[in-house]
Amino acid sequence: MSGAKEQPKNQSMEGYGSTDHSRFPIFLLGTGRCGSTLLQKILNSVDNIMIYGEHGGFLRQIAEAYFLNLEDKKIEKYIMSQNVAGEDPASVLESLKDPQLWSAWTNWYNRETVRNNFRDFIESFFNPVSLGRKLHWGFKEIRYGLGDRVLEMLADLYPNGRFIFMVRHPVEVVASKIAARMSDGIETDGRKWVEQNSHFLNFCRQNKERSTVFHYEDLISKNSPQLKQVFDWLGFSLTDKQIDIVEATKPSYQGRPRPARLTDDQIDEINKITKELRKALDY
Repeated sequence: MSGAKEQPKNQSMEGYGSTDHSRFPIFLLGTGRCGSTLLQKILNSVDNIMIYGEHGGFLRQIAEAYFLNLEDKKIEKYIMSQNVAGEDPASVLESLKDPQLWSAWTNWYNRETVRNNFRDFIESFFNPVSLGRKLHWGFKEIRYGLGDRVLEMLADLYPNGRFIFMVRHPVEVVASKIAARMSDGIETDGRKWVEQNSHFLNFCRQNKERSTVFHYEDLISKNSPQLKQVFDWLGFSLTDKQIDIVEATKPSYQGRPRPARLTDDQIDEINKITKELRKALDY
């Protein structure tokens, strides 16, 4: 599969917040044990794409700082409204040197520069110049959608970004968590599945053009057309290279724990907790 040529390492790739639809980041989100790693591998087999792995969810705190800058009333009054776009920061620096002027809240930046600086910060981790910038970059993470505003921040910073939400039947997710020793208890796991996927589904409903839900069961199904649909939506060509990855990485459980065998009562408990959302997600 061929894509647009990769930019030289030291050449800036501006335009993620513009109308240049040839360049966009891809954010792959889901719950733990949902199959997001498999889709990450498939996407990384495409030229000019680099989807990095999990990072501990540190963008939660970055999103808090981002919206503090944009929503705090004092910051708006004393900083943002004072620094209109295009104003020469040098005049601000000069005023700081004048002891006769009030300088307690004096800063040089405004909303535009806040957004640019946060983009630069995020891309320093996930699309660094030192590794050769990609037309399509991003990450996969299982820690967002639990009372944070990360998706909201990313959507604001990257209007052309694509959001893929991996979902998997909650019974299978919980069984896999138990086997991997990641479970917090069946009830907690079930409620967390609901909270995260509700967040993702609500985001999809509000951002239909740039987000999609991808079922793990469809990803590993031989006759499912959904992988091609997702690739078409991203503007990529699906080849045998990607299909081979799906086949080669199907669970064999060699040297790995199989999903736990849940009792009928445990399955009923999970299904009860997740009933409404399962229906909304076509489970």
